[in-house]
Amino acid sequence: MKSRKQQRNVLAVYSLDTYTCRDHFTGVLDEMSNKSDWRLSMTPPESFRSERDLKGRDGVPYDGIILSVPGTDAVMEKLAATGIPTVLVNITDKRLASRDDAVATVWTDNADIGRVAAHHLLERGEYAAAGYVHDPMEEFYSTERLMAFRAEMKKAGLDTHVFPDRTNASKRAPFSPADFHRKLRAWVRNLPKPAAVMASYDMTAADVINACKAEGIPVPSSVSVIGVDYDVSFHAKCGMSISSVILNMRMMGRQAVRELEFLFLHPKWKGRIHEVLVPSSGIFVGESTSRSISASRLVDVALDYIAKNRMSPLSSADVISHLGCSRQLANLRFSQVHGTTIGKEIERERMEEARRRLDAGESVHEVVKSMQFTSANHFYRIYKRHFGHTIRQADA
Repeated sequence: MKSRKQQRNVLAVYSLDTYTCRDHFTGVLDEMSNKSDWRLSMTPPESFRSERDLKGRDGVPYDGIILSVPGTDAVMEKLAATGIPTVLVNITDKRLASRDDAVATVWTDNADIGRVAAHHLLERGEYAAAGYVHDPMEEFYSTERLMAFRAEMKKAGLDTHVFPDRTNASKRAPFSPADFHRKLRAWVRNLPKPAAVMASYDMTAADVINACKAEGIPVPSSVSVIGVDYDVSFHAKCGMSISSVILNMRMMGRQAVRELEFLFLHPKWKGRIHEVLVPSSGIFVGESTSRSISASRLVDVALDYIAKNRMSPLSSADVISHLGCSRQLANLRFSQVHGTTIGKEIERERMEEARRRLDAGESVHEVVKSMQFTSANHFYRIYKRHFGHTIRQADA
């Protein structure tokens, strides 16, 4: 058993009030699961207030700190003076930033988030304009997301309309909640349609959707909306599922542990603060950005997707997810335009490919393996059901 002197006493300052915060802290626990020489303490930000909070239960100063929420000025100033290895996660502090040793930072890649959101919207339809709605609290990350979003929309030939307008100091005064919602309604009313709108995060996306509803503007056919965070609690607040860029918060927590480990292993390291950017982990496709395309175009997209993925064990759910519309609408349009079901079209495409391979001399075993059927018997059953005869009868 390791002695106390061999252990690293680590403090993590975290709020666990929201899903993203809990997911973030889960990443810390995941990465620390195999570190038997680390002893972890966790405290909420409201308990990280004074110099005594830099010491553990035994009165000994912590060996390292992971800080996801800043403490009071007093404790932050003392922390900067101590030299305790510290990892800042999505926060900054000028006192710690002035140190040239034992500090690292982990950031959400806000530019990546803006780009991912823009690409998703551009894939869903054609627009007359783009829009961006800031965090009402005017956080820096909102501006970083806007800059990347606007750049991608500009490449697509779209101007980006921004709310609130922060182009000069006189327009930067904070709105009251009532003013924010009233002016947001006017903004969406005057936005050229159809429009592709990114909101700084899901709560703001819900505000945009509710503003559209109040103005009688249909979402997503006239205004498509995407948020950030994938916080499903806001879906009920606007009456639809919100498409959202998913933050990789668990990786943020894991990376924070790795950065602290680096500081432990390199106690004499000096230089610029080491910064790590963690990109998003994908998109949740909700109703707020469902494809606004014709029935024939929707079916063409589905057929193309099935053809490209015929070597995989594709399901109807996979195709519908790619279309980004409801199951009911996808099945209706497929039946109307193509005269069959999505499931039957998947089977037809895969069986035709299988027959081409058999005719070209491949064995059943080779076809089963290359096309990822669960077994030869499974393949035989589908083949007979589809063609009405066995492979042996076809060869006779």
